[in-house]
Amino acid sequence: MPDISSDNTKVTQPRTKTFTGCWTCRDRRVKCDEEHPHCRRCRRNGWVCKGYDLRLGWSPIPGGRSYRRTLRSPAPNVGHGLSSAAVTALLAELDGCSGESCAKQRGPFSVFSIFSSPKTQDIGSGLLKPEDAFPRQHAQDTHPTSSELINSPVGDRYGLLSPRPTWDRSSPAAAPSPFEIYQESCTALSEPNIRVDEIPINTIVHAIHHETPQNRISEPSDYGRPVSNIHSDGTILWDSMSPLTLPRAEIELIHYWVVFLSGNMLLIDTPDNPCRTVFLPLALKGLEAPSTESNIHLSIFHAICASSAFSLSHLRHDSRYHSIAVHHDQLALHHLRGSLQRDRCLDEPTLAAVLACITAEAMSGRRSRWRAHVAGCLGLLENEVYGDWIQNPTAARMIQSYLALSSLCSLTVPKRLMTLLNGPSNSHHYLEQSHGVTTSLVQFLARVTALVESKTQLPIDELDRLELQLYLNFPSPCNPDAPGSIVVQHALTSFYYAIIVYFRRTLRGARLSDVQDLVEKAICELESVDALTREKGGHSYNWAGFVIAADCERPDLRDRMLTFFAGKSRRGIQNINVLCEVVQALWNRRAEAGSHVDIQWQDIAREADFDIMLV
Repeated sequence: MPDISSDNTKVTQPRTKTFTGCWTCRDRRVKCDEEHPHCRRCRRNGWVCKGYDLRLGWSPIPGGRSYRRTLRSPAPNVGHGLSSAAVTALLAELDGCSGESCAKQRGPFSVFSIFSSPKTQDIGSGLLKPEDAFPRQHAQDTHPTSSELINSPVGDRYGLLSPRPTWDRSSPAAAPSPFEIYQESCTALSEPNIRVDEIPINTIVHAIHHETPQNRISEPSDYGRPVSNIHSDGTILWDSMSPLTLPRAEIELIHYWVVFLSGNMLLIDTPDNPCRTVFLPLALKGLEAPSTESNIHLSIFHAICASSAFSLSHLRHDSRYHSIAVHHDQLALHHLRGSLQRDRCLDEPTLAAVLACITAEAMSGRRSRWRAHVAGCLGLLENEVYGDWIQNPTAARMIQSYLALSSLCSLTVPKRLMTLLNGPSNSHHYLEQSHGVTTSLVQFLARVTALVESKTQLPIDELDRLELQLYLNFPSPCNPDAPGSIVVQHALTSFYYAIIVYFRRTLRGARLSDVQDLVEKAICELESVDALTREKGGHSYNWAGFVIAADCERPDLRDRMLTFFAGKSRRGIQNINVLCEVVQALWNRRAEAGSHVDIQWQDIAREADFDIMLV
């Protein structure tokens, strides 16, 4: 290793403090519990634990280009058996590595430049080109922590989370528009401050093409000619002589979205499932767009790929898919931010892009980030409440899904936006089959949430009238003879019981013991939905399951809800597992506080470690 004590080089003072935690906790400057192979703090907070491998850095000449070498953890069945002299020889050989394309491997060691050429940083369309895409995908997800986002000095009426304020809010004339607010939030999310010198040594190419067939993403192929079989109306005419020309890695993600994930995100998977008939055609239109400018269709495409990769990472317990997901997630935000800056309007493709980004957040199970999308779009939608495009049947259904989602996440939705929940006549009952809720129940829930958030003390007679209104709205499917109507009925009933529990606990001040009969009824309905849809897809919003599980007091009911969550985890949606963790944390707090203290789920739902999307 060269001498760095020359006159032209600043000598770094050695640190006297030692660190033995994982690399993620070291980066975040938090105490690590040092549990192997992944620390408990990282798993609890949804961070990617970078492990405890040794990492060494050096410079071939004083003041020159820096490189980093990392000791890989050996494969389970591989023993290198290197002597001390052999290790020294390998490191000496790697020390001589130089040049712009320095990326060599000797035994268990590798070396690569920690600087990349500016020519390689063109984000382009972000497709996984064989020559450059795989190595950069290993950049870990090091977005700001939940507490950093929540405690951000940037505040606005929609509760957006952005750590980088850029406006003088003391001047009304300088108040940012909803587009600037959401655009700034996307900027904050898409700047993870990745330290390139700590990219793991094993490249995606080596890791994905391991000899385990079930874990394989096929090797990327050539791009071929651009896709040209997507018509302007969004329909696709498949031509066997001109197949879609994507790298095979992304083809696998699209295949997973179409065949598995899309059917698991809605209660009833019908031939007109919008995940396949709306989102996918819009996404594939982006493949015809120039790679040199932001494109909203590419945002949808990358968000779909990120959703699939996050889900595969969860189901296969394979962090290599997580790296691919982070790569696509960053590109989705890049194109969404650029499109908002350029077009400054909300239309059907932009709304689809927002919903696709929200889907990626649900698949990842990350805390707090979801608010930037769910809350940010409310401001954009207020500007378009009278727009002609929102009456389009496809747009109306997306708006219904988005407004229902916002209400279930306890966000305050303006009244004039709530009127859009009704939609045109041909979409009045869309929420029933797609998400297992009714428009009237969502509107009632929004009203209760507004009362809870405002801390308004209603007179007893007003509470009685409100509760009677709820009892008069027992849900039933609009078409009892339609396929899946039994599933829809059980889902609607479970949601109905959950709202009653929520109403009585928040506005009536009922004790846990007073609602256990309703909790048990709701669990029976949830179990019926799960039994009827097992192995066939089908998934309603998680709000009812979370609210019911949170207010379980009896041990037998808690065990049934844990079994319910375990079954749902097979859907490939990490958000479900995180909701289960929040519920168990709530149960533990109640046990520690004692029966005389009534802790409600809202008390911890907005904490940094538990700020999770309830759908």
